[in-house]
Amino acid sequence: MKIIMLIVMLISSIYATEMKKVLFYTTDSNINNFKSLKISFDRYLQQFGLYEFQPFSDKSTFERYLTSDNLIVILSSWHYQQISKTYNLQAKLVGKKQNSITNRIILVGQKNMPLKGVVTSAYDKEYARKTLDKLADNADLRVLVVPKEIDALMSVGFGMSNFALVSQDSLTLLKEINPMLADNLTIYKKSDPVYRMLLAYSGAENKKLIELFLNMGKDKESKDILNMIGIDGMQELTPVDLRRLGGVK
Repeated sequence: MKIIMLIVMLISSIYATEMKKVLFYTTDSNINNFKSLKISFDRYLQQFGLYEFQPFSDKSTFERYLTSDNLIVILSSWHYQQISKTYNLQAKLVGKKQNSITNRIILVGQKNMPLKGVVTSAYDKEYARKTLDKLADNADLRVLVVPKEIDALMSVGFGMSNFALVSQDSLTLLKEINPMLADNLTIYKKSDPVYRMLLAYSGAENKKLIELFLNMGKDKESKDILNMIGIDGMQELTPVDLRRLGGVK
């Protein structure tokens, strides 16, 4: 009995040591079911090795896990630019949708509204404020942070806020799920193109895992999984892309 227990403990120890986690937190997607997302990703990744997908719905909790060495993370490009130096992250891949690796941030509201009042956004308050200052300088706008971009849009549609600061993809999604609500909204301001979600690493580059993500989207199973986080695939960032994101390490 003791021998069996020792074997089980040894196997568990080896499994825990070799298990590689992919940490995920991004405001670029509107996820309703994190459990389903994790199950789908785990089932796919574990075909190729001891990999586990760990999604987070909270920014501060996600960042607490970034102190470990040799991480693989998927996060928003704006978030990466905020924390890459703090956690020694190096961006490697960028998400793409309809062959585009960029999106735009838009300020959306009901038609014919003055630029003042509450702005709902899933971005953190610091980034939302900085973006608003670029898009609508001197406007009397106050930021209210909500969990998801679709929540920000819904709050405008139902009159609980005056504007929403979201990605253009989220407005496209709203048009699909609630076209009547979307028809009442208009885009007041639009940012320059920003990169979609990034895959980054710390420590040694895990080439096998990076190659795995680079090949996702080429079969139905992985394409359906990527669709859950709002992209069609991933591609490698060029040196020019990396300089725009904050420099090549």
